[in-house]
Amino acid sequence: MPETFHSPQQVEVFILYLLEKIGYPLDYNDIATIVIRDGFVDYFDFVTYFHELLEANHIARIPREEDGESSGSDRDMYTVSDTGRLIAKGLADDLLLAAVREKSYISAMRHLSLEKRGAVLHHDMEPNGDGTYNFHCTIKDCDGLAFDLTLRADSFMQASRMRMNFEDKPDVVYRGLVALVTGNVNYLFEK
Repeated sequence: MPETFHSPQQVEVFILYLLEKIGYPLDYNDIATIVIRDGFVDYFDFVTYFHELLEANHIARIPREEDGESSGSDRDMYTVSDTGRLIAKGLADDLLLAAVREKSYISAMRHLSLEKRGAVLHHDMEPNGDGTYNFHCTIKDCDGLAFDLTLRADSFMQASRMRMNFEDKPDVVYRGLVALVTGNVNYLFEK
């Protein structure tokens, strides 16, 4: 198990960093899961410092309403405030190791599925005239274009397999390519 952060500032910056990097509101349970997932922050520190950040207005609460009445804090969403965003951007490089930031962000994205992020998928196959096909696929989420890939397939059958795999498991395709280009190949085999 990795060593946990020792200073309150590291824990607070880590929470703000992940919320800023994800870029959209999350409920409390999702935030707790992604922050403690890799063992850098324990649950009790998360609870303590999350609420301190909330009280300091570095994290903003977005109440969910049903039938015109607030439904309670377990249904509220949270996002990083403008001040919290400045803190995260200004201190993350100084207080958090790059490897910790990268691993935690990848882990968070694994937890937050493409569907939950509001991702829109698109793909097409285009013949090249020489028996090969270009298979093109994209993923757009709330932050814009997240993934854009074009591959040449040697046959219609190969292009069709690419299309079927992308349709069936776009999150695996996305995570796999991120793992390969970041050099974190073990990520492909983690569940």
